[in-house]
Amino acid sequence: MLPTVLDTKINNIYKEERDVARAVSSEVTGILVFGVWDFMLPPLFIINVLKHQRAKEAFALNFMFTKKLALEAARAMLCSGQNREESLAQVDSQTAALLSSDQKGIYSEKIRRKQAQEIGLLIDHYLILLNSEGKTYRDMVLAAYSDRDSYNTFLNRLTLAEKEVNRAALQIVGSNSAAREFVSLMEEAVSRIRANDADNTFPAE
Repeated sequence: MLPTVLDTKINNIYKEERDVARAVSSEVTGILVFGVWDFMLPPLFIINVLKHQRAKEAFALNFMFTKKLALEAARAMLCSGQNREESLAQVDSQTAALLSSDQKGIYSEKIRRKQAQEIGLLIDHYLILLNSEGKTYRDMVLAAYSDRDSYNTFLNRLTLAEKEVNRAALQIVGSNSAAREFVSLMEEAVSRIRANDADNTFPAE
């Protein structure tokens, strides 16, 4: 069975998010040589017991957690007629199950609430892209957002939502300075990589 236009667009959005995740991972996982790491970002993985390559992949998968949930919810809304509230309720059920299965006390209710806000923002963004006329990620963004400023407005909102998740996660580790340094480097890398992508999508005339 040949993929539909929707399948192609969803795959291209996923690939773009995965490329960002891997680019960020390549920049930040080099600091995982720190022996003090006992820090986990949701969902759960233990950084300091992973070898470098596995750590890079684990980080990328972790970074994609909210993006995958949001993209799956957007697909469900377009394919099965779910409304936004139903899709968010399904996401809430999935993250609640993860919270219940956490035996280490790492994935907190506050993290889950902050992730829900990020996921809601991403669902709206993905729906705008999926309802646009483009097929590649770049063409979808160009069709969905009128100019660089409009796209930057979304990116700024996403950055703030992600930082709220990170702040909630950092509360779990308290005064762990290595964890805080890692999050700071990660946030800087995310902003820089997305800004470069936006520059390529909306080149200066």
